[in-house]
Amino acid sequence: MTTYLISGGTGLIGQQLINKLSTSKTHHIYILTRTTRHSDNPQITYINWNEESWEQQVPNVDIVINLAGATLSRYWTKGYKQKMMTSRIQSTRALFDLFSTREKVPQVMFNASAIGYYPPSNTAVYTEATQTAPHDFLSEIVYQWERQADHFNQLGTRVIIGRFGLVLSNQGGAWPAMSLPYRFFIGGKLGNGKQPYSWIHIDDLVNAIVYLIHTSDTTEAYNLTAPNPVTQHEFGLKIQQVLKCPHYTRAPQHLLRLLLGKMATLLIDTQYVLPERLTESEFQFQYPHLTQALQALHHDNKHTG
Repeated sequence: MTTYLISGGTGLIGQQLINKLSTSKTHHIYILTRTTRHSDNPQITYINWNEESWEQQVPNVDIVINLAGATLSRYWTKGYKQKMMTSRIQSTRALFDLFSTREKVPQVMFNASAIGYYPPSNTAVYTEATQTAPHDFLSEIVYQWERQADHFNQLGTRVIIGRFGLVLSNQGGAWPAMSLPYRFFIGGKLGNGKQPYSWIHIDDLVNAIVYLIHTSDTTEAYNLTAPNPVTQHEFGLKIQQVLKCPHYTRAPQHLLRLLLGKMATLLIDTQYVLPERLTESEFQFQYPHLTQALQALHHDNKHTG
């Protein structure tokens, strides 16, 4: 029996990951939440870590997966920016403090991160070999988050950092919001359209997490993006091709920043990121090209919508 402890398990990625892990009868999954929940699945146990005794409810586990953190897809007020940072740092620190007092420590710690680690650029190509210092608010979050996760190395735990790209899923994340203007026939360029979008289909993301966890020599940072990034303009043309909706309007950068505030950085200040370490391993992408990924999403949406 392999035991997992997952924080952030009720979010988009967490739910998909739990669905995959629970298909094996040899797995038991403990999920940390902020509310009291119960599961009808005997393989799944919820633990409310707002309760004072939450640490006592956590058994010794083999694998920790830390996905906890306030969503970035909200207006970034000063107070909410603080929450974006503290929700990630405090949860990661709480997990380390929990296991640092125990004789048995997890074999593996997988910690979510983001490609916001890399500076925005329309020309640079980033791989895991790129080393950089914090350069803006988002990169400061990522830097501090990864730094907290690295503390698990002190326990002898194998630490894996997964830097997520733009996650494409019908259940949430970037895709529903990105495709919505096209469904109303007002899709088009955002800014000059040259900003790179380093994306990944949700199935490939979940499969990559499972692969990295169960491959004994994987450690440190991995870019979890598809191997073929595109520009925002190219992304829009692919949407036009798949959804049969026009890609012809244009929203200037200053208008996006006015409407979205600091959150506009997610659409404008982007990076061209390659999953070099993942492609050099034996991992196989199911959706290496954007057209394949969008066709799969569109097909699934038609059959479930």
